[in-house]
Amino acid sequence: MPSLQDVADQINAKLDEINVNTAATANACGAIRTELVTLNGRVSTLDGHLQAGFANLAGGLFAIWEVQKAALVQAQHHSEQHDAIICLLENTNDLLCGITRKMTTQIRLSQTVARIAERVEGIAERVEPAAAGDFDRLRDVRNDLARCCPPDPEEPEACPEACPVPGLEPYEPDGQDWTPASPPDSNGGPR
Repeated sequence: MPSLQDVADQINAKLDEINVNTAATANACGAIRTELVTLNGRVSTLDGHLQAGFANLAGGLFAIWEVQKAALVQAQHHSEQHDAIICLLENTNDLLCGITRKMTTQIRLSQTVARIAERVEGIAERVEPAAAGDFDRLRDVRNDLARCCPPDPEEPEACPEACPVPGLEPYEPDGQDWTPASPPDSNGGPR
C-alpha cells in the first residue's frame, strides 16, 4: 500500500498538472481573445469600407439620375421644337400651294386678257381713231392722278396662325458637386 506521502505526492503532481493545464487554457483563451479583437477590428474596417462604398454608390447613382432627368428635359424641348418646325413647314406648304394655284390661274387669265385687249385695241383704233386718242389722254391723266394720290393698298391675304415656339426651361440637376468620399482608414474611421 502506498504511503501517505506517496498519495500526497501524486495529488500534488495532479494539482501541478491541473495548474499547468489551467495556465495553458488561460493562455489559449487570451490568444483567442486577442484574435477575436483583431478579427473584430478587421470586420469593423470592412464594414466601414462597405458603408463608404454604398454611400459613394448612392451619391454617384443620384448624380447620374439627375443628369438623366436633365437629358430628358432637353429631349422634350427638342421634340417640341420639331413639332413647331413641322407646323411651320405645313403652313409654308399650304401657302406655296395656294400661291401656285392662284399664279397659274392668273397667268392664264392675263394671257387671255392680253390677247383680247390687243384685239379690241386694234379694232377700236381702226374704227374710232379720235376716241383712241381720247383714251390715251385719259390714261395719261389717270396715271398722273395715281402718282399724285395713290389708291389705298389692298389688304393682303391672312397668313396661317403662327406656330407655337417652345421655350426651354433648363433643368439644373442636383448632386453634380458629388465626389467619392475617401475610404475609411484601417481603424474604420474616415481618413
